[in-house]
Amino acid sequence: MTNNNKLAEVKKIGLYQRWVLLGNIYEAMSAMKRGIPVLLHDDTARENEIDYVLHASKVTIDKIYEMRTLAGGLICYAIPYKAGEKIGLEMGYKILSLIPGLVELTKKTLRYGDKPAFSIWVNHIKVITGIRDKDRYLTIRELNRVSDLIFQGKYEEARKKFLSEFTTPGHLPILLGKNLRERRGHTELSLYLSMLSGLNPSVVIVEMLSYGDALGIEDARKIERDKGYPLVEGSDILYMVEKVEEDLYCRYNIC
Repeated sequence: MTNNNKLAEVKKIGLYQRWVLLGNIYEAMSAMKRGIPVLLHDDTARENEIDYVLHASKVTIDKIYEMRTLAGGLICYAIPYKAGEKIGLEMGYKILSLIPGLVELTKKTLRYGDKPAFSIWVNHIKVITGIRDKDRYLTIRELNRVSDLIFQGKYEEARKKFLSEFTTPGHLPILLGKNLRERRGHTELSLYLSMLSGLNPSVVIVEMLSYGDALGIEDARKIERDKGYPLVEGSDILYMVEKVEEDLYCRYNIC
């Protein structure tokens, strides 16, 4: 079922049935607050993939290890696009389009249609190589501190910290999430889930993989049962955001 179909179905039904259908979104919001990973499925009509999502403030070395071994995809740090702008970040495809020899590469998209959310890849200057679990933990921890300054409206302080403490290229990609009206990928969905949970939009996400392919829904449900990590649908997040009826980014000084 696609996000649009699920939203239409949820709106038609009564309160009790709606609670049954949306129960996992409340579990996911609670999990985010408590530092428990959430498994996020975007949409069968889009990537049809599941990401392991954790708020950046809750990341530990143990969780980085689990991201590598349980999830297996690319560990990424995500913030809103307008937050990234405050410290000089831009979408990666826009940066690369300024290099004449690479313009053609930036014109293509994958079958789900969206331009990628990647900006630049960074390391914190105090890491060893940048790839070790403790290195990526350090880089994420300090990126989250930069983001905290942005959300407090301390843009100059945030920019100074970012430019003085990080180096690029590095081992941690930064993703810039747009508004859900513009793009509905894992990046955006995870940032909105974070805000719905009452947390800053600063998250770490990683694709969940199986042998040769993306992790399937049934395998994700098994992880949900075994580890207690709630599995949530992107359509549930979209429904909750619709209910709020405001631009959640405005709460964080990034309208």
